[in-house]
Amino acid sequence: MIFSDAARWRAATTVVALCGSLASCAALSPAPNLTTDEKKALSTNLNEKYVAYQDCMASEADRFSHITSAPPSDIAKGAQAGCEAAFRSYHQAVTKQFTSFVSSAGQAEARSRAEQHASDAKDRTWSHVIQRVLLQRQ
Repeated sequence: MIFSDAARWRAATTVVALCGSLASCAALSPAPNLTTDEKKALSTNLNEKYVAYQDCMASEADRFSHITSAPPSDIAKGAQAGCEAAFRSYHQAVTKQFTSFVSSAGQAEARSRAEQHASDAKDRTWSHVIQRVLLQRQ
């Protein structure tokens, strides 16, 4: 009975030590080495997705800007509804861009930063749409 408990304790200790070793190795692993072409492709894709999202928002806002009873913020909200697929595509490109340059240990932080970056871009785009509507109404 004592041997069985001791054997289980050793096995559990070995498993914990192994998991700790793997976690520390993952934390210390270097970021992926991307070629210049891969970095350029990621950047180009991100820029293209952002421009497509902005163009979609402008186009959608233009469809509704003539409705003077609609507040510009409602027009921005409507434009976002029409451009949700473009925004999701941009968000995916941001996430890929941010996570491609970090090791597996940094993935959660990279995804968090990508989420914040995409959210900030959405806010900026909404502001631009509101300004666009206000200018069109002058």
